[in-house]
Amino acid sequence: MSDQTRELLLVLTAAAALALIGAVLAVAGHRRRARALTATGCALLFAGGLTVLGWSIVDGAGAEAAGVGLVAAFVPAPVLIATFVWLGRHRRRPWLVLAFCFGWGACVSTAISLGVNTGAAYLLHENGLSTDLAAVVSAPVIEEITKLAGPLLVLWLARAHFTGTLDAIVYCGLSGAGFAVAENVLYASGTYVSGTQILDESAGIALVTQLVLLRGLATMFAHPLMIGLSAIGLGKAARRPGRTGVQAAWIVGMLLCGMALHALWNGSSVIGAELELPALWFALYPAFLMPLFFTMVGLALWLRAADARRTQTVLAPYVASGLISPPELASLATFSRRAAARAWARRVAGPDGERAMKDFQQSASDAAEQLDVAAIGGRYDQQRIGSDLYRMAAARGAYTGRDPQMPAATWDGTRYHVTFPDGKVRAVEPPALPVMPLPVPSVQPPPPPGPPTYPVSYA
Repeated sequence: MSDQTRELLLVLTAAAALALIGAVLAVAGHRRRARALTATGCALLFAGGLTVLGWSIVDGAGAEAAGVGLVAAFVPAPVLIATFVWLGRHRRRPWLVLAFCFGWGACVSTAISLGVNTGAAYLLHENGLSTDLAAVVSAPVIEEITKLAGPLLVLWLARAHFTGTLDAIVYCGLSGAGFAVAENVLYASGTYVSGTQILDESAGIALVTQLVLLRGLATMFAHPLMIGLSAIGLGKAARRPGRTGVQAAWIVGMLLCGMALHALWNGSSVIGAELELPALWFALYPAFLMPLFFTMVGLALWLRAADARRTQTVLAPYVASGLISPPELASLATFSRRAAARAWARRVAGPDGERAMKDFQQSASDAAEQLDVAAIGGRYDQQRIGSDLYRMAAARGAYTGRDPQMPAATWDGTRYHVTFPDGKVRAVEPPALPVMPLPVPSVQPPPPPGPPTYPVSYA
């Protein structure tokens, strides 16, 4: 047995031990609801994948090239990560779940895919075939499966944080982003070695820079786009709890679509090289992949807006009970209205008012999420709904009654009770549009507080 083989077995054994111990600790922490234990287990699991990746890069390209590749790969990383964090920022998603999806794609998915693709390339070589075919035969299959496995675990083990397609796009997008960053380290380190062997270190840096501009910026959303098709299937499955066959059909069907897109992406460059038509890839990019990318962007933004509309729809019955006033409900319908409401709260009550309005909106979204899960037959937390409604009522205290241009008013579920300048409280029918009655400047001191009804906030 050669020294390199012995070293490889040692690395694989250490990586497998780390991954196994990490998986056991993560599952135990999840069952005991111990976040520290879960985080430790995930860290060990990812360390196992990093062990394989680190050894492969350093052994094949050297420590210097690995350092250059690591720096180059993290240039587009903030944009990738921030895109999906921004997309899902209006919903409470635990940082541990988000970090898990990114770490899974960067460490576990990449390590497994590296091993499988290397083995496939070896078999192709042994049978007299081009090793480049591995990019079309094995890479689309194993990479799409392993990238999806992380968000799929979130669906199984953290179901409360997985309610629909927008969640799936955020989690799958982060997994694809992690995979893209780790893969860029591999490509950039290899490119640096090629440049230094051809000429010198400056040539290596120049080639890496070119790679960053092409792969890191122009095509950095390729992996998130491919797994985005699987995310649609995963989101549809999440909206159909208890229907195992339908869930499996959506997940498998869209996974196959993602594999086909991945094979088309890789195949265009491989076939172009074989036919000496390098422009084939550049023709495919604007003709097919760019329109698909912008379609996915539009879908993601539409789903994000639909989250706000769903909050308005789900909480509408609470208007009649007096828990929410019509203006409050209308202010939740779009994210632009929510921003206007926060700006209003800041104007009348300062930074504390803005924070309170943000908490009101977040609590409304959380309550709507649980009510929506209940509506589709999923598992929901009734106590959490009550807690969110209570937080909404508590948040109002920071900005209600602080606008000098608005008369004191309350909402009882059917009518407004407005304090007029003469000090009398009169019932006013709600207008057709969900707005407050016309403000009347008050020239008299406000009357004593009336019955304890829920106050109206203006946004």
